[in-house]
Amino acid sequence: MAKDIIVVGGGIVGVCSALSLQRAGHHVRLIDAKKPGRETSYGNAGMLAEASFLVMNNPGLVKILPKILLNRTPGVRVNRWFVLKRLPWFLKFLSYCRKAHVLHAASTLRQLLTLSLDAHKELIKAAGVDHLLRQTGWLKLFRTEAGFAKFSKDLEIVKSFGARFTVYEREQIRQIEPGLKPIYCKAVLMDDTCAVSSPADLTDAYVALFQSLGGVVEQTKVIGLRQQDAGWCVECGANTFTADDLVLSAGAWSAEMASWLDYRIPMAWERGYHMHLQPGEAPALHRAIHDIEAGFVMAPMKAGLRVTSGVELTDRDAPPNYQQINQAVAMARQAYDMKDQLDQTPWMGRRPTLIDSLPMIGAAPRHDGLWFNFGHQHLGLSLAPGSAQLLTALIDHTLPPMDATAFSPTRFRL
Repeated sequence: MAKDIIVVGGGIVGVCSALSLQRAGHHVRLIDAKKPGRETSYGNAGMLAEASFLVMNNPGLVKILPKILLNRTPGVRVNRWFVLKRLPWFLKFLSYCRKAHVLHAASTLRQLLTLSLDAHKELIKAAGVDHLLRQTGWLKLFRTEAGFAKFSKDLEIVKSFGARFTVYEREQIRQIEPGLKPIYCKAVLMDDTCAVSSPADLTDAYVALFQSLGGVVEQTKVIGLRQQDAGWCVECGANTFTADDLVLSAGAWSAEMASWLDYRIPMAWERGYHMHLQPGEAPALHRAIHDIEAGFVMAPMKAGLRVTSGVELTDRDAPPNYQQINQAVAMARQAYDMKDQLDQTPWMGRRPTLIDSLPMIGAAPRHDGLWFNFGHQHLGLSLAPGSAQLLTALIDHTLPPMDATAFSPTRFRL
């Protein structure tokens, strides 16, 4: 039976949720304070990373924790005052640094990533934006043999779950990416990973497809959520919208909105930055590269070469700290010839992270008709359409395309 459904949150996860529900025959209204896709979804590296299923909280993290807390790792930067303030969250996060959890998370994320990549390809075709898709893999690069040796342990797990990759030696790297400077001794090409040249254009295309099917977009700030009779009211200043069901998919703001209904979501935020630069005279990059030891990703984009930094753990709305992205740009210049910066200031986004590094997808435990779909960390773009398919199946009480138990909100005491 068709329902009236409101999706709160216009990032890629919310947009895919709205689109999936609209395609299933429901009447969907998507609400966000900004134009859809202009927060965190705007600034990622554009990866559709089907092999990125190894979670951040793993046994190796504990070994380098002192370096992380002293900000001596380029890929992770922490605000130590934030760590002290949110110490219970961090201790719970660290409690998942077990091999059993790594394998459990890898198994479920592998399935969801594969489902999502297939769904992305179908949606890209349906939306008529095939030109955005690049199917040339993702190149992970190593400056030292020691760095590659550490990563080899991860490759063993990746291989055990069926992900395809190819290892290249120093002299072979120049054959596949002749524009790179000869500073890398090893490379690993994740063969099946895809990318898009503009995450913003992709989101716009999905929104246009949603609207062409009858979906409605409201650009207004949500200030309240309340259950009323057999449905839901979403308060937006002068306007109040009603629906049978409500999907909360507001990314980094989801925990705050859920708290209005007395839920305590165990969420923190991985902030990330990017800067666009003008390519130099070297041959163009064929794919995104990930310098593992220097902690940056560089991707050829519509807007230029996008250099993205790693993880900054701090308050969601703390003032920007550009130290990490400035370091990333400097390291990227060592790898590839680039000219001027194209952005006046670096862009910053906020990625929602739960204590077990898995998203939350499913029915809220204490309210009928309330659904959660958030907490995708740095995999929001990669996981969005598969998560939307799971959510739609749960709402429709149909057989989901995979077991969604690992993502259930009931795994926590909320």
